[in-house]
Amino acid sequence: MIYCSRAVALFAAAAASLVVCLPAFAQAYPTKPIKIISTIPLGGSGDVAMRMVSAKMTESMGQVVLVETNGAGGGLVAARLVVKIAPDGYTLLHSSSGALASSVYLSKDLGYDPSRDFAPISLVSYAPSLLVVNVAVPANSIKELIDYAKRNPGKLTFASNGVGSFFHMMGETFKTAAGIDALHVPYTGGNMALPLNDLISGRIDIFFPTIALAGGNLTGGKMRVLAVMGDSRLAQLQGVPTIAEALPGYKPPPSWFALVGPQALPPAIVGRIHGEVAKAINDRVVAGRLNDLGMVGVAGTPEALAATIRESIAITGKIVKDLNIPPQ
Repeated sequence: MIYCSRAVALFAAAAASLVVCLPAFAQAYPTKPIKIISTIPLGGSGDVAMRMVSAKMTESMGQVVLVETNGAGGGLVAARLVVKIAPDGYTLLHSSSGALASSVYLSKDLGYDPSRDFAPISLVSYAPSLLVVNVAVPANSIKELIDYAKRNPGKLTFASNGVGSFFHMMGETFKTAAGIDALHVPYTGGNMALPLNDLISGRIDIFFPTIALAGGNLTGGKMRVLAVMGDSRLAQLQGVPTIAEALPGYKPPPSWFALVGPQALPPAIVGRIHGEVAKAINDRVVAGRLNDLGMVGVAGTPEALAATIRESIAITGKIVKDLNIPPQ
């Protein structure tokens, strides 16, 4: 009985010591540069957002926060690397709903469980896509596009960044909801400018770029925007309806960008990084720049990100099953 009491006392003292040490541990971090491996292609909306956030984190934390792009294998190479890295907070992963959710069903040999093998840190941003068509397509609205496609089954093409990618699922779910047939043209290599250029030149009929990707091509008659593939209209395109307005009942697949670390990353470091991300996203200049590019900063809590990952895995699993998309 005395032995048990002493053990309990020692355990309590150790636990109290740990609680006291955690804030100090978080305050000491970081003592060297932090590397964020991003699976998002250079120049993509998620890449732009993370680089703005990392610049603010560098200012605030007193250490360089470097973003290094590695989109090999659709982001799976970087994800597998970070799963096995030392959980010290100096190597993190910035990725999308692709590598952190839909990959569960689209990869034959994933090598990790997104809902179990990472420490969720923070949602960072999302950027609604646009449904655009090349100017030769005789449609000025989603209704006109659907009517034209039904009169010409199989004639239209839509581009994506690969079989099973977010843009592939976007196109296929849109086809199903609209009741039309269109040919999928997958691009590989991560250069999203290629399908965009092919759309402008008339080789592709439909694409789903963000405002950041489309850039100045949205004006000057180079393409026609028919819908915003998000929940609300964009300030820059107030005259363009959301896809739900144009095609009631259709909900695009989940799309978001988030920051995670190795599963055993200490809670104190998770809290510190999340706080810095939130501070950066709430910065007036960063928020304004994101808005200009049609993006939304999120800074969701680690718990919110964990729930988002679980929900997105369930949603994309149903999409993959319904569309019979084979794992790659």
